[in-house]
Amino acid sequence: MLRRTMRLPGLRPLRHRDFALYWTGLTVSQIGDWMETTTTAWLLYEITRSPVLLGVGGGIRALVTIAFGLIGGAVADRFPRRRLLFVTQTGFALSSLALGVLVVTGQVTFWHIYAFSAINGTLAAFDAPARRSLFPTLVPRSELQNAITLSGSVFRLGRLLGPAAAGAMIAAYGPAVSYFVNVASYAAIIVALALMRAGDAVPRVRRALLREAAAGVTYTLSHRLLRSVLLLESVHSLFGINTALITILASDVFHVGPEGLGVLLSAQAVGALGATTALVALGDVERKGQAMLGAGVAYAILFGLLAGAVRFEVAVPLIVAIGFSDALWGTMRNTVFQFKTDEAYRGRTLSVLLLAGRGGAQGSQLETGLAVSVGGPSFAILLGAAVIGATLVAVNALTGEIRAFRGSPEPLAAVAGAGEGAQ
Repeated sequence: MLRRTMRLPGLRPLRHRDFALYWTGLTVSQIGDWMETTTTAWLLYEITRSPVLLGVGGGIRALVTIAFGLIGGAVADRFPRRRLLFVTQTGFALSSLALGVLVVTGQVTFWHIYAFSAINGTLAAFDAPARRSLFPTLVPRSELQNAITLSGSVFRLGRLLGPAAAGAMIAAYGPAVSYFVNVASYAAIIVALALMRAGDAVPRVRRALLREAAAGVTYTLSHRLLRSVLLLESVHSLFGINTALITILASDVFHVGPEGLGVLLSAQAVGALGATTALVALGDVERKGQAMLGAGVAYAILFGLLAGAVRFEVAVPLIVAIGFSDALWGTMRNTVFQFKTDEAYRGRTLSVLLLAGRGGAQGSQLETGLAVSVGGPSFAILLGAAVIGATLVAVNALTGEIRAFRGSPEPLAAVAGAGEGAQ
């Protein structure tokens, strides 16, 4: 591994034992999670046959994310993050087990799916800030962009393998199996957390929890560059491509069934992994702001072109290209945000970013359902591409600091728990 990381600078964070454990465990868990996500979208649409009711499932998760997101960030800055992740990951596993039992016994209804969406959204509001605040403490600052790239690849590997596996399992055995596979996958991240040796140093705040959450919002919004990235994150998440839209395309436009849905979702992951591979080979990107804006423009154009795809064979490579630009754009957004955030506020600022990103992503399913009901899938796609493109133009015109942003690749403070050494 050491020789490989010398040839591919983007792999250098894997030299650090705790980051390697974190990355491996989370990768396995994300594959199972995407199997469940794909299965749930298909199951809900099969039960309701309504784009709006399909979107409501995401809307419910968005609401609880919004309700608890800021508190989750304050908790991540107040309590040991590794211990917090033990609790949330165990909660996810129990939720998947319960829903799987309902499906296999034939008792599941769309109300059950909505209820578990609320439970998982609540857990995610505490899990995500802790997770994203933990991994930057496992590597030196000089490797932060590479760590963000690899951390993002966890999600993309899960999206590549999980949906395809779920589609095959639904076709062969029905929807229940995916939930039980996901339960088993959570063991990987729980074991990885148990094996990590890094210290769990977290600033110990003394003010009331809600005051700490409010301070995180104030800190984030007081920085113009963070505000601009937050706006891009919100618009991308709310109006960009999402699972509900791809599910509707697979079912109503291309008529390809669950196997085709798995292929379309995996195509997005193929493109994203292509971008990840490119970033791993390149290492640290010097002009991060320009790269972020350029990738965003490419994403908006490619997304708009998807509206004209009437054949499955055309949509697949187009979604691959969308996934490539999306991954590059997302990595740069997160890198800028992590570089510009003080450690004492990291959990809370990331909770604001996640509130915009994850809350918007879940809410986007409701936006998609409404837009499809009004004008069909092509209208929904063109609307989203137009809003994203207009926002990019506005941010580029009004925030020169983004265009000039590079970030400092030099190592600063020692990493918490870095005593384990490189592997």
